[in-house]
Amino acid sequence: MLHDKFVSSGNESILPRYVLDILALLEGAGYEAYVVGGAVRDIALGLVPHDFDVASSAFPDEIINVLSDAGIKYVDIASRHGTVTAVTSEGNVEITTFRVDGTYSDLRRPDEVSFTRSIEDDVMRRDFTINAMYLGRDGSIVDITGGMQDLDKGIIRAVGDPEVRFTEDALRILRGLRFAAKYEFEIESRTSCAMEKLAHNLKAVSGERIAIETGGLICAPGAVEIIRKHYLILGEILPELITCHGFEQHSLYHDRDVFEHTLAVLGGIPFRDDLPEGAIPCRDAELAAAAILHDIGKPECFTMDEDGIGHMKGHPEASLKIAQRVLSELKCSKEFTENVTGLVLLHDTFLKSDRYTVHKFMTEHPVPFLRKLALLQRADILAHSEYGQNRMERLNALEDIEGKLLSEGAALSIRELAIGGEDIISAGFAEGPEIGRILAEVFDAYMRGNVSNTREDLLSYVREHILTNS
Repeated sequence: MLHDKFVSSGNESILPRYVLDILALLEGAGYEAYVVGGAVRDIALGLVPHDFDVASSAFPDEIINVLSDAGIKYVDIASRHGTVTAVTSEGNVEITTFRVDGTYSDLRRPDEVSFTRSIEDDVMRRDFTINAMYLGRDGSIVDITGGMQDLDKGIIRAVGDPEVRFTEDALRILRGLRFAAKYEFEIESRTSCAMEKLAHNLKAVSGERIAIETGGLICAPGAVEIIRKHYLILGEILPELITCHGFEQHSLYHDRDVFEHTLAVLGGIPFRDDLPEGAIPCRDAELAAAAILHDIGKPECFTMDEDGIGHMKGHPEASLKIAQRVLSELKCSKEFTENVTGLVLLHDTFLKSDRYTVHKFMTEHPVPFLRKLALLQRADILAHSEYGQNRMERLNALEDIEGKLLSEGAALSIRELAIGGEDIISAGFAEGPEIGRILAEVFDAYMRGNVSNTREDLLSYVREHILTNS
């Protein structure tokens, strides 16, 4: 049973020593104190938490007194909301007083909070039952809302009335979807209905906060199923997703509508291989975003010929414009935006499989980007009909050429040539813009295989093919 994971064994505890010390100090001063939230949820699921938050019946000034008497440093910049941060050499612990939240006029944060000694009051302000469990120093659990049972059943359920919870804080709607995708849980029916009903309130939430939650959602192992079931909610952020739902492509190359094709591509993005042991699988964020957005412009490009065949010429460019708008609205970083939009624009580009063409393309894009592009294209091809998967052979050939160039240590920029501007000048050319043009010509000859990248061969090429013709 999940409950067994909360029981200490001998002198070992499931909580780090510095967290136990904070709990012991507060309890020793006569206050209740528990680890709460995500750490308790993750411990129950057999995961290793990295952050620990504590809830206590002690009021902020009382928390400060306890920490001060123990010689523990603290930060109290959020104490008016009930939170004091204990600073230890092993890690920081946020300690928050049991509280009751006031009204949420901005659909995000309470306008005011009232401190309370009642753990029951504190429980009822939390978002979901799986986040409303309280773990004591001795391994005991306070679980008023049935969070353990919901964990056992794999259910995301709002605490109390879900409409009240989501009216208080609209971002909880996306948080619920993210949790469901991360843990591959189902969303309880009343909670799901309230999410759908109040999804329009997401328009009042800042782009940055939406980006964090949606980013976590689309990277999670259960993303495909959650998006399929709750696309209307995500349509408040990306309206074109609703248009894609059920939009048939009328093409031999596709046996799914645009929406289902998109989900198939997302599902085909591999999980990252650089995660810590035991971590929940997670996709690369740029690849996941590109998978969602790569065909988002298809409906607006769609035409049908006299034979009933669908065509979507220019859809990468149309999808690029939508992606730029959405990523701007979400206030994503410049680097993230450039990489995602680059993947969207190039996802349908398949080069001629010759060494020069591939080498030249590699000089225009960083290697990590090219590797992501290949992963996106592979997932995209596999999401086509069997007839539409004929481009896989070309993709494999392109990857083979790219891999060979990298293994050979091929120069990918003019700066990596074995000669530079001073060598060109020494060969008899005058200083000026012409030097750059000559280096570009030499680099092109190198990529074409007409000269090797050694100082002797490059200078010989300059003298024989450029200097004599100038």
